[in-house]
Amino acid sequence: MTGSAKRITIIKRRSGWFDLDLRRAWEHRDLLFLFALRDIKVRHKQTLLGPGWLILQPLVWTAVFTVTISGVAGVSTANQPAPLFYLSGLIVWSYFSQVIFATSLVFIENEHLFSKIYFPRIVVPLSSLISTGVALLIQFVVVLVFLIAFHWMGKSDGLSWRIVGFPLVVLHLAAASLATGLILGASTAKYRDLGFMTSFLVQVSMFVTPVLYPFSAIPEQYRVMASLANPLAAIVEESRWCLLGESMLTPGQVLASLLTTAIALACGVVLYQRVERTVMDTI
Repeated sequence: MTGSAKRITIIKRRSGWFDLDLRRAWEHRDLLFLFALRDIKVRHKQTLLGPGWLILQPLVWTAVFTVTISGVAGVSTANQPAPLFYLSGLIVWSYFSQVIFATSLVFIENEHLFSKIYFPRIVVPLSSLISTGVALLIQFVVVLVFLIAFHWMGKSDGLSWRIVGFPLVVLHLAAASLATGLILGASTAKYRDLGFMTSFLVQVSMFVTPVLYPFSAIPEQYRVMASLANPLAAIVEESRWCLLGESMLTPGQVLASLLTTAIALACGVVLYQRVERTVMDTI
């Protein structure tokens, strides 16, 4: 036999609900960072403040909530300074909402890309976790600055050992955000009406999640149910435990949130990869 051997890759259409092909997604992990970098550049392209918006937005919302929700309405902030209370919840909700917006229209917004080249489609929503994680990191630093400032003024206990658990909170948050985003992304590809509802649903999530009020405002007998129905409720409280040192969470409530997150993530991955096989024929 003469000549050099040629490597031929045969791409077969997968079948079965649980044929996830996660190995191929891992092989394309370099695309994660390329798509994440693309998202970051596009998000801040031709803006006056650039990444400064990542700092300004939570600060403005914190100021508004401090004046209206805490000051005028008199809603409790669990014996914490109002700015710290709202910031520690807003950074969690902001990450969740940004991932949802990035993944809910993933098939529609990337139609031109998906129709021209093959790669595991799940790489795109996974990359949104990284690009949005950069924003979370910046906002986390802002919270640390506020913690130090309020401690210096004698109004807060400052940093504690609990802060080392925050990366685990981020993992829980990323899983819950991805799970919701994958389910919405797969559903929106079939029913575009859901795309119009996404913004509304995200805004509603702020009010059904203890971002503007403490977790203790939920009657004790309903807290496990609340954590099951809305995992983000427990995640916000986990964030406040790590950053502010106080929490009404119990291990059972955390486990309830983790259980729902795990089930939703498994369903989201299966549904997303099931839809991706035929969506380009109907989109």
